[in-house]
Amino acid sequence: MLRKALFIVSNENELKAIKEFSRVFTEKYKDFVLDALYVKDILKYEIFPSTIEGIGIDIGSTYIIEEWKELEENNFKTMKSQLKDSFANIFVEEGETVEVCLEKLKAYDILILLKGENIGPYLKEILRVHYKPMIILPEAESYKLDKVLLLDDGGYKANRTLFNYYNNFGESKVDVLRVNVDEKDELKDRFGENYHLIDKEGDPLKIILAEAENYDMILMGTLKFAVMVEKITGKFGVRIIEKIKKPIFIG
Repeated sequence: MLRKALFIVSNENELKAIKEFSRVFTEKYKDFVLDALYVKDILKYEIFPSTIEGIGIDIGSTYIIEEWKELEENNFKTMKSQLKDSFANIFVEEGETVEVCLEKLKAYDILILLKGENIGPYLKEILRVHYKPMIILPEAESYKLDKVLLLDDGGYKANRTLFNYYNNFGESKVDVLRVNVDEKDELKDRFGENYHLIDKEGDPLKIILAEAENYDMILMGTLKFAVMVEKITGKFGVRIIEKIKKPIFIG
């Protein structure tokens, strides 16, 4: 059965990285169909002055918005022409970006998007509410998907991520990093040689960042409702996403 991946394209600056990852992804996982979505976010128009009720239409603001929409449409046409060889379908929707992504995701198995240096409001909200697996991409010249590392804290979310990864891409070797985890591991007997456990003691963030350099993709549990708290308290879940320069699969 063919699976479907939805790539979110935000601007022209992302095209090179998205095209390269889509190429590597297609070569590795041949049973996936790739689509790309660009959202004309209506929240952008809130930056323009609104009409004062009872006075009439703000001609200046209306003109600027129309100019903006025309520019955005031209940008989409440019992006579409550059992406046409990488995706089965490329389409545009108008609305609030997160809401449109969630609605479109109903028809897909996985969501793929690019991150900046820091987690902005859009990605933060996606992390909080997504209900399908997702891959967060760093901006890079090249990608590989051969060596995979699961960050396992012994909890349920990391366990679900591993099973979702195997369900989407088939069982293959995954190294499993556990830092300062005392609980007995229950999965070695289930997956055998495809499950290689690495136990370490020390500073979790330093160890994770150092180990991640040796891998092509990192698997980690969902952050969901902890995103806001983690951003404020500085817990390392969000910092891992910000600092690791490898694709991150969150199940």
